[in-house]
Amino acid sequence: MSIFAGLVDPCIALAERPIAETPEALFAETAECVADAVEKRQREFLTGRACAHDALTALGAPATALLPGADRLPDWPEGFTGSITHTDHYCAAAALRTGNGIRAIGIDLEPQEPLPADLWEMVCRPEESAAIAKLPAREQGLYARALFSAKESAFKAQFPLTRTMLEFSQVGVDLDLANGRFEATYMLGKPQATAQGRIRIADGFIATTLTL
Repeated sequence: MSIFAGLVDPCIALAERPIAETPEALFAETAECVADAVEKRQREFLTGRACAHDALTALGAPATALLPGADRLPDWPEGFTGSITHTDHYCAAAALRTGNGIRAIGIDLEPQEPLPADLWEMVCRPEESAAIAKLPAREQGLYARALFSAKESAFKAQFPLTRTMLEFSQVGVDLDLANGRFEATYMLGKPQATAQGRIRIADGFIATTLTL
């Protein structure tokens, strides 16, 4: 099963796998990063790094430990960048060579479950809340979760370039679920920048990707 297949350009490598048990780390330094963490965190971290290594290997990248940098993001090899995401039970990573017209990528994976209503106000801009209100009640929570995922991908894509932590209100998302696409608008700066993303809701997951 590939949850993200078809959601990224062909130049981007993907790797996915379930989080079942703690995988053996390819590098001792990687395991040391979470040696004091609870087992759940170890499984998530090491599975994510294993996916990232698989994606990088597909691109011919050198085999190096993906250690967290000062901002806790992976320190990708020179000339490469990527993004990692996971739920409690599944993990995915995307990697690409920089300099091919794509500067950064963000991916996000969420369970195909409604976003709790007490989080809607935090996640949604006024126009997004208005769009939710027009939907049948049974669809509103899942739509809110899709907005959340799209914004997470937008956040992840821009951060390596700007080192800016954005609020949910600083990114607007226009979802086109029928065609599996969305547009994200970064509300900072003039003119406002927009980027195109892709979304899939299937098999118990919401998957989103966005490239810059």
